[in-house]
Amino acid sequence: MKKLKYMVSSAIMCCFLSYMGVTAYANNIKIGLEKGFKNVASISVNDNDINVSIGNGKKYNFKSSYVIKPISGTYYKIDEGFSSFDEAKKRLSAFVGYSGIPALTDSGWAIYIRTDSGKLNYQVVNTGGNCVGFSVNGVNDFIVDGSNCAIVNASDGIIGLGSSFYRDSIEIYRSGSTLTAINLIDEENYLYGVINSEMPSSWSLEAQKAQAVAARTYMQRNKGKHGHYDLCDGVHCQDYNGIKNETENGKAAVNGTKGLCIYYDDKLIEAVYFSSDGGATIDGEEAWGTDTPYLKGKADKYEKECKEWTREFTYSEITNLCEAKGYGIGNVVTVDATYNNNGVITSLTFNGSKGKKTIEGDGIRSFFSKSSGGSLLSRNFKLNSGQTSTTVGNKIYVLNSANVTKLAASQLSAQNKDGQKGPLGNSFMAESKVESIRLEKGETIVEGKPGVVTLIGKGYGHNVGMSQYGAKGMAEEGYKFDDILKFYYTGVEIK
Repeated sequence: MKKLKYMVSSAIMCCFLSYMGVTAYANNIKIGLEKGFKNVASISVNDNDINVSIGNGKKYNFKSSYVIKPISGTYYKIDEGFSSFDEAKKRLSAFVGYSGIPALTDSGWAIYIRTDSGKLNYQVVNTGGNCVGFSVNGVNDFIVDGSNCAIVNASDGIIGLGSSFYRDSIEIYRSGSTLTAINLIDEENYLYGVINSEMPSSWSLEAQKAQAVAARTYMQRNKGKHGHYDLCDGVHCQDYNGIKNETENGKAAVNGTKGLCIYYDDKLIEAVYFSSDGGATIDGEEAWGTDTPYLKGKADKYEKECKEWTREFTYSEITNLCEAKGYGIGNVVTVDATYNNNGVITSLTFNGSKGKKTIEGDGIRSFFSKSSGGSLLSRNFKLNSGQTSTTVGNKIYVLNSANVTKLAASQLSAQNKDGQKGPLGNSFMAESKVESIRLEKGETIVEGKPGVVTLIGKGYGHNVGMSQYGAKGMAEEGYKFDDILKFYYTGVEIK
């Protein structure tokens, strides 16, 4: 999950009143089902016992599965105050030879007849807006044409869309010639579908409780994030898959923390979280440029597992990436990195034949988005610009006149001819007629490849807020969910 800005367009207003009616119920939230049902040509409702309404209006029951599609065109409206679909359908027999269909409108059931069926002395209506058709085997059975969006739910509380299943209700939001399905769902029911989409159900209950409180806080803080609906079902909000990933452990975590959220200074926090930090989190300001008092980076000794990764780039590839960004620094010849106290990259500098460019914050990860491997998994990595070699483990000994080791000289120092003091070694040697020094070279470690920029990393995510693998490690050490949350979010309260 991560932050996502959304511009509200005028098209959103067509169902605005419906949105206000839904959010008037304090425990409901609207989830845009973007992963499978955003801006699609049709939506299949796979349930044989459904209820259909306009917005929060009267529900009508149908014993059939349907394919829903947008409907447009000009019709005559025959409004005789039909009380039901069956009554309107029966009345169609009086219009044999005309292309008619029952229509659910704001004022109840009516009959719509295509204007190209022949001239009739009835009101002319232009469909579009929220108008959708419910068809069986390719033939429309009825249409819904109201000032609010069509709402569908199943009598047993779980409705099937395509191959997926969702609790509560589905709003059919129309935009032009496409449809988007929106899950209108109780907040705690929504969290049932989030917890084990974001975190394995096999993990400790306290880790899952921490996830539940973080997810609930994120939900409450970010309502309305997408304009017409509150959140989407993707990872840039919170991963949600309907009832597919619901488990008894996940439900227990939600139920065991019901209503609890995270606050700083009596305000809901931005409860961002991610997979693993590789040993350290970072400040929110360091990632996104906003100083947030509860999003402070720190060393993380609790995370016992994390993803390890390596990426390699030739200098020509780095040059191409810089050119794509419009940096204009010529051919890149070296890359330098700076690190914070916890070893996380804070900036990268590309040194080119015509200048240099430094990037910071989360732009470090996204700089590589156009490469074959995409954005970097984290900013917790070590950079080798070309090939480097380091000699470690030098050992120095003081020898007696018989060339026998008398003393390991690692703690001794010497003074050179300029009066500078330093450890015994290549630069500082001591000699006498009685005793002498022996220097044994240590191991030489070669890292990186000539002409290649190598990134050796660990962790997965933006490194801000709660590490899910860190929460797992803390729970396994016996920490409770509130301890976990207070470690990753500085100075907060759980209430």
